[in-house]
Amino acid sequence: MDFNYTQEQLMLRDSVRKFSENEIAPLVKRMETEKRTPWELVQKIKALGWCGLQYPEKYGGTGNTYVEYVIMQEEMSRVYCSTACCISVNGMSGANILKFATEEQKMRLLPEHLNGDGIGSFAFTEAATGSDPNALRTTCVRDGDEWVINGEKVFITNATLPGFMAVFCKDVEMGGKCTNIILRKGIEGYSTPRIYEKMGMHGLEVADVVFDNVRVPYENTTGGEAMRGKGFQILLGSTQIGKLAVCAQAVGMAQAALEIAVKYAKERVQRGKPIANFPTIQSLIGEMAADVMASRQMLYYTAFRASEGHELAADAARTRLFTSQAVHRVASNAMQVLGAYSYVNEFPIERIFRDAKLTEIYEGVNEIQRLIAATDLLR
Repeated sequence: MDFNYTQEQLMLRDSVRKFSENEIAPLVKRMETEKRTPWELVQKIKALGWCGLQYPEKYGGTGNTYVEYVIMQEEMSRVYCSTACCISVNGMSGANILKFATEEQKMRLLPEHLNGDGIGSFAFTEAATGSDPNALRTTCVRDGDEWVINGEKVFITNATLPGFMAVFCKDVEMGGKCTNIILRKGIEGYSTPRIYEKMGMHGLEVADVVFDNVRVPYENTTGGEAMRGKGFQILLGSTQIGKLAVCAQAVGMAQAALEIAVKYAKERVQRGKPIANFPTIQSLIGEMAADVMASRQMLYYTAFRASEGHELAADAARTRLFTSQAVHRVASNAMQVLGAYSYVNEFPIERIFRDAKLTEIYEGVNEIQRLIAATDLLR
């Protein structure tokens, strides 16, 4: 096995790191305060082609793989995870199209989704669903050449920003089975009445969405007639890519926390010497380094598997489970290294600690990941 980056991958890593430090880092304080994603920042990222890394060139992508995609996600999350998550949800809604749409839909929708003036959303969650697609209440009813959608979704990322949204509905004519439909955000009957105040990920806009007789062309049924009623299959396939991004975000935040702790330990002097000389500090940093290394290896193994077209359900669940728990441990240990300074926003550790918690919750809580992680072993 080759554990080395290619020259192209190194160039991408350096480019994303430079961009994140020069373009995203200066906006972090603003995003934390305003609780929003500056649209001009999203447009800059899209202009660089980073929303199309894992897509074939014929659909407007750059023809790279999921390995390059997680490199981008990791480096961006190292600086500010809210921005990486905004882009990753675009990737999940794009996977919805790439993996399950008809060829006509891919050619019609993906170029705009990847390069146009918008950012994607993925709308499954409702107040009563949890992880149960049978509990969906948002309905879709066919009316000639259109769908009529009614209902409400909760905790939908990027819902307030323009672009496409993949919506999961209870298909009335299919006996209540789940059908996926692509719509354009902001059309008549679409509204976002509530934007959430959150513990972390402050720069990420998350809102409730109301559909009030929203009309969408029937041709936007993901996968066409053949995929009506197969929304749960689409959900599982798309969220595997979502989990891959979450893993990369966890690794990026863990790397940042490790770097901050190491720098502080070398500079902080007590009893006439840097605290890096103290065995207690060395023990914490050694454990942190091991967690970061193991997380990164699992991440890139899973990304490679995704690029090879393998079924990812169990691999993605195992990697998500480990990396999300690892970043929690790393951020907590970093706080111990910094002591009281970790609890104030002079250092970004308190933000990383808050942001990291979401990696154990979104795209399926860890309790569900544990069950999925065991499925291929217990068949």
